[in-house]
Amino acid sequence: MVLGMGVAPAVAEVPAGGLVAEYLFDETTGSSVPNTAPDAALGAATVRNVQAADWTGSSLTLRGGAKTSTGNWVELPDNILSGAESATVVAEVKASAAMLNGFHFLWNIGNESSATEYFFASLNCGSGRSPLVGIKAGGIEQLVQSGSCGVTANQWVNVTSVVDGATGTASLYIDGVRVAQGSVAATPADVVDQSLNTIGRAPWPDPLFQGAVSAFRVYDRALSAAEVAEVSAADAQAHAAELQAQAQAIVDGLGLVDRETSSDLDLPTAGGRVTWTSSDPAVVAADGTVAPPLAGEPAAQAQLTATASIRGVSASKTITVTVLASTETAQQRAERLAGRFVIPSVVESGTALPDAPNGATVAVTSVSAGVTADGTIVSESDEATDAVITVRVTDESTGATVDRTFDVRVLPAATTSQLLAYNRVPTSVTEANNADVALSMHLALEDGDGWTPLNENYGIFFAKTSTPPPANGTSEGIIRSLKDPHLFRLADGGFGVVATRTARGGAADGTQSARVLFARSADLRSYEEVGMIDLGVTSGVNQPAAVYDTASDRYVVTWTSDAGAAMYTTFTDLATGAGRTTAQRGTIAATAGAAGSGIPNYATGNALPVDAATVDALQVRFGRIANTGLAELDAVTVEEGAEFSAADLPQRAGLSYDDGSDASRAIAWDAASVDAVDTSTPGTYEVTGTVKQTEYATPFADERADPSVFRYDWNGQEKFLMIATEDIYGGNINPQGGGHMPIRIADSIEDLSDEAIDAGRNVEIDLLRRGDTDADGGVMTGCFWAPEYHVIGGKLSILFMPCYNGANGQPDMWTGRASIMQLQQDAAGNDLDPAVPANWSKPQKVLRSGGGALNTVQGISLDMTYLEDSGQSYYIWQMLGSLFIAKMDPANPTRLTSEPVRILAPEYAWDNTIAEGPNVFAHDGVLYLIYSGSTVGDSYTTGLATATAGAGADLTDPAAWSKLNYPIQKSGVFNGSWQLGTGHGMWSHDEDDNLLYVFHARTDHDGLSGRDMFVRRVHWAADGLPVFDMEADEEVAPGNRTVSVTVTVEAEPEPALDVTAVVTARCVAGKVVQVLTVTNGESVPVSATAAGSYGTKTFATVGAGKSASASFTTRLGAILPGTISVTATAGGETVTIPAGYPAVACG
Repeated sequence: MVLGMGVAPAVAEVPAGGLVAEYLFDETTGSSVPNTAPDAALGAATVRNVQAADWTGSSLTLRGGAKTSTGNWVELPDNILSGAESATVVAEVKASAAMLNGFHFLWNIGNESSATEYFFASLNCGSGRSPLVGIKAGGIEQLVQSGSCGVTANQWVNVTSVVDGATGTASLYIDGVRVAQGSVAATPADVVDQSLNTIGRAPWPDPLFQGAVSAFRVYDRALSAAEVAEVSAADAQAHAAELQAQAQAIVDGLGLVDRETSSDLDLPTAGGRVTWTSSDPAVVAADGTVAPPLAGEPAAQAQLTATASIRGVSASKTITVTVLASTETAQQRAERLAGRFVIPSVVESGTALPDAPNGATVAVTSVSAGVTADGTIVSESDEATDAVITVRVTDESTGATVDRTFDVRVLPAATTSQLLAYNRVPTSVTEANNADVALSMHLALEDGDGWTPLNENYGIFFAKTSTPPPANGTSEGIIRSLKDPHLFRLADGGFGVVATRTARGGAADGTQSARVLFARSADLRSYEEVGMIDLGVTSGVNQPAAVYDTASDRYVVTWTSDAGAAMYTTFTDLATGAGRTTAQRGTIAATAGAAGSGIPNYATGNALPVDAATVDALQVRFGRIANTGLAELDAVTVEEGAEFSAADLPQRAGLSYDDGSDASRAIAWDAASVDAVDTSTPGTYEVTGTVKQTEYATPFADERADPSVFRYDWNGQEKFLMIATEDIYGGNINPQGGGHMPIRIADSIEDLSDEAIDAGRNVEIDLLRRGDTDADGGVMTGCFWAPEYHVIGGKLSILFMPCYNGANGQPDMWTGRASIMQLQQDAAGNDLDPAVPANWSKPQKVLRSGGGALNTVQGISLDMTYLEDSGQSYYIWQMLGSLFIAKMDPANPTRLTSEPVRILAPEYAWDNTIAEGPNVFAHDGVLYLIYSGSTVGDSYTTGLATATAGAGADLTDPAAWSKLNYPIQKSGVFNGSWQLGTGHGMWSHDEDDNLLYVFHARTDHDGLSGRDMFVRRVHWAADGLPVFDMEADEEVAPGNRTVSVTVTVEAEPEPALDVTAVVTARCVAGKVVQVLTVTNGESVPVSATAAGSYGTKTFATVGAGKSASASFTTRLGAILPGTISVTATAGGETVTIPAGYPAVACG
C-alpha cells in the first residue's frame, strides 16, 4: 500500500492587461489593503470593523452577522468600474455553510440603495438559487445562474464574473470553469452611482458575508476563458497545502487496504471525487472489473490507485489486489447470463426482442397463439393480448443452456403511444428550468420521430424531503431533487420510478453511493414516494433503471458505477428491499434509455408503451385544453306587439372542450341586431352576439403583490374591491414612500386596473399608512402584507399582516402578526362607506384562545385566510414556513377556538422552504386550497391541496387534506409572453359570475421590478382540477366567438269561441229536412245566426254548456253537399263556424 501526493503544475502569471484593482489579503494587521495592480489609479481598500484576529497572514476572515452589526466587510474605492462596458471580477474566497444556504452579496459594485442599480455575485445555493452573477440597471435585474451549486462550504473557491458588453452576455466561472452564461441588457457602465462598492456587504438587508477572502481583482475588460483559468490556477497555489490536505482526507476516508478476490470489485469513489487507475487492466480494470484466472491457474496481482484532486492539487493511495482463480461452473455461468435477458411485462406490438447478453445467444422456442416473436413481438389483435413467450439462452463459450418463460402483455400498435420519462439539464429560472424544476421527472408523448412534452416541459414527479419536515419548518438541508428517472411497469400493472436522489440543486446528498429513490403510481398523475432502496454497493449508483422480470418474478435494477461499470441486482419486492441478490456486472438490454429528440435541455430518460386511456388521462391533466364546440342556442318566441330586449335572449353560451369538459360564458348581444326585431311585424329574425371574453390589462396593476379582488354587496349595490401589498421595486417591508395599504373600489373589475387609474376613472385610497396605530396602540410602520377581504360574522373584514419597528428603528418583518380590521355599520345594520379609513375598526391581532401569539417560536404570522364549511369557520395562515389551521367563532374573530394544527408543509424542491398565501374555494363537493410555494421571486409557484366539502369533515385533521405532488400553476409562457413567479392567488368572481383567479407574477414592466397583479378566468378540466393558464383562443375558439339565435314574432291569434255546429238530415214525406245543432262549450251564453242554401235561422240564446237545434225544410227529394255558416257571439267576441253536410236523397 502506497501513499502519494500530487505535484502542482507550473502556473502562468495573472493577466495584467485591464487590471484596475488587485487586493491581496495577506496583511497581518491594520485595516488598509493596498491596490497592487500595475500602474493602479485606484486607491486602497478599507476593511470596516476589522479585528486583529481577522488576519491570518494569507487571508481575511469575514465574520458575517447582520448588516447593521459590528461584523467586518471591505469597502472598495468609488467608481471602480465607472463607464466600463465590459468587466471581470475575480474573488478567491471561502463561504460558510450559512452563506451557501442564504441570501448575500459576495461583492457589490453600486451604492447603498437596492432600488435601481448594482453589479454583484452570490454563492447562495438555497431558496432555489445557485451561484450567480447579476446586474441591475434602471430597476431591472438580470441574473445568470449556474445549473447546480458546485461549491463546498469552507473550501477555497475561485469565483469569476464576466460581463462582455460586445456580446451582451454575462458569464460565471467556478474554479476556472464556466458554469453559466446568459444574455444581459446592461453593463457596469449602466451602474451610474458607484459610491459604495464592497466585498461582503449587500445593498439589501442581507447578512454580511461569512467566510474568508484571499484575493480580489477587478478588470475593465472581459477576460477570455483561458485567462480566467490562469487566474484561478494562480490563486489555488496560495492554498496548495490546505487543498492537498483536503484531498488526502477524501482518500483516507475510503479506508483502503490490500485485498484478495475472484469476483468484481466495488470500488468506492467518495461520491465521484475519487478516480481509479490500474497497473494491469487485464487483471483488474479501473472500474473494478476482475478477470480471474481459470480453475487451477495461479493467482494474479494488480495495483489499484485511488486519486482525489481539488483544483489541480491531488493526493492518492495505492493498494494491491490479488485475483484468485474463478470457482463458477458452466451451468452457473449460463444461468447468470440468462438472468440478464428480460422481456418487459408490457410491450407495444412491433417491439424488437431485447439484445442477447454478450457471450450468449437467445432463441425463441415457443409463443402463445395470436402472437409472433420472430425478431419482433407482433400481435394482430386490436385489443391487448396476453402472451407467453419462452426463450432459450445459450452460453457461447460452454454451450450450456437455460430456458426462460415470460408473461407479456402486447398492446396494439394502432392505439398505443410511447411515453418518455426524463429530467432536464438545468438552465435558468427565467426559463422555468432552474435546478428545482429541471431535476424532477418530466413526461412527453411520442410525436412522429420526436416527442411532445407534457405540462409545458415542467416536472411532474418531484423527490420529497429526505426526512419529514420538522415542527419548526422545512430547512434547506432536507430538500431533495432527482435525476436520471426511469419509468417501468410493476407486477400489479401499475408504474414504478427509480431515480438518483440528489441534494437540492443537484449535488450529491450522500445516497448516490449505494441507494436509489423508488416511487410508484397507479395512473402517472399522482405518485407515492416509497423511499430509498439499498443496492448493496458503495461504488456509486448512476442512471438507475428497473424492469419487472416475469420469468423469475423479480425486479431487476441496473445502474452504472462511478467508475463506469454496468451493474445490476434483483429483488423480490422493491418496496421493502426484500430478496436482494449480490450485485453483479453486466448490462440488461431491457433497461436501456431513450433519446429525447426535440426536447430542449434533455438530460436522460427512458420510454415505455401506454394505452390510449392512459394517454387521454395524461393529456387531460398535463396537456393544453382547448374549446372545440359551441352549443346551439334555444330559439326565442315573442308575441306580436310585446316588449322585447336583450334580456329576453339566452344569457350564456355553452362551450365544450377537447378534454370532455364544458363551461359557459355570458353573451353580449349586438344592440343593432336586437333593435332589428320588430314585434309589430310577425316573422323570423336572426339576432347575433359575441361570447364575452373580457381581456384584462397585463399587468392589471403594477407593483401590487398578494392581490385580492372581492365582489361585495354594499347595501344592495354590487361593488368590486381590490387590495394588495405595495411591492415597488420588490421592497415590501419598508417600501419607497413608506408602508401603506392601498385599496380600490369600482363598479366593475376593469375599473380597478391601473388603466382606469391613469384614465381618471378611479383613484387608489390608502386605508392604512405608516404611523397608524393598531387597537393596542402599537405603531404600524411597514409590511401591510397579503391583505384579503372576507365577510366574517356579517361584517366586511380585512385579514392582513402589519409589522412594527425592530431593534434598529426600522420596520422588521419578524414583528409582523396576522391581524383583522372590520368595516363598521350604522344603527340599521348598513355597512358604512369602505372607502373612508375612519369607517374601519382599528386592526387587532388574531391570537390563540388563551390570548397568546399564534407563533410561539418566531413570532411572525401572516397570509391569513378565512373559510366556512359545514357550519364551522376556520382560519388558515402561514407560520414557520407552513400552513396552519384552527377553528374560530365569527362573533369573536380575534380569537381561535382550537389549537393551531399544521396541515401542509413544503416538501418538494418546487415549494422548498415556504408554503404560504392560502385561499379556499368550494366546487362540486371539494374544497380547493391554493397556496404559494418557494420563496418570493421568479421561482414562486402555486400548489394545490383538496379536502371534502360540506360533509362535516374536521378540517383541522391533516389527514383531511390531500396535496398535489406538483404545482397547479407555475412559471411559463402565456399568450406568447413569459410569466415568472406566479403565485399568491385568490379565488374571486366577475360581473357575469365567472370564477376568477387573481394572482401576482414578477415582471419588469415599465422599468419596475416588483410583483404585478394579474386577473384571469378559471376553467375546470374534465378530471376536476382547475386550469389557471387557459389562453384566449383556448378558452373560446375564434370560430366560436359569434353566436346567433332565432327570434320568432308570432301574429296575434284569431279570436275563438268554444262553439260547434253539426248538420244532420231526415226524410219527411219524401222530402229532405236538415237539422242544425249548435253546442255552446263556453261558460257564458252565446247568440248565433245560421245561413245556408235553404234559409236562415237565429238562436237568440244558447245557454252555457247547452245545445240548441233548428230545422231547414228543403222541399226537395235530394240535395247536393254544402255548408251552413254559423256566426256565434259572446262577450264581444264573434266566431264563424262552417258546418258542412253531405248529399242526401229520399225515396
